[in-house]
Amino acid sequence: MLKELCSFVPNYLTCIRSLQDPNALRASECIVQFPFAIPLQEEKTGEELARIAEKRKEQGKKLQEMAAKNRAEKLKQKESDLQHLTAMREGKSSDSKREWAVRCFLSNLRR
Repeated sequence: MLKELCSFVPNYLTCIRSLQDPNALRASECIVQFPFAIPLQEEKTGEELARIAEKRKEQGKKLQEMAAKNRAEKLKQKESDLQHLTAMREGKSSDSKREWAVRCFLSNLRR
């Protein structure tokens, strides 16, 4: 292939000038096409498609369960935060201003 398609030109500029003529350019063209095979896709049977669909449904259910669990955990955390803040608010009236500031500081709150 190398010997058939490649050539050595002693005077490069002369060769380039000759290729300015469209007919000479077409004559020197060479198209190389490599073999190409279309990859075959395996067709899935009805059983395989049903199994894949069932697997997707199971994964969807697992994701929904995980999301519900995360929502429940966040709700618990917010409820405990609310109880803590409510207890602090109720204790504010009995504490002095300094004690209240210390309690807020320890709870990472600001006035």
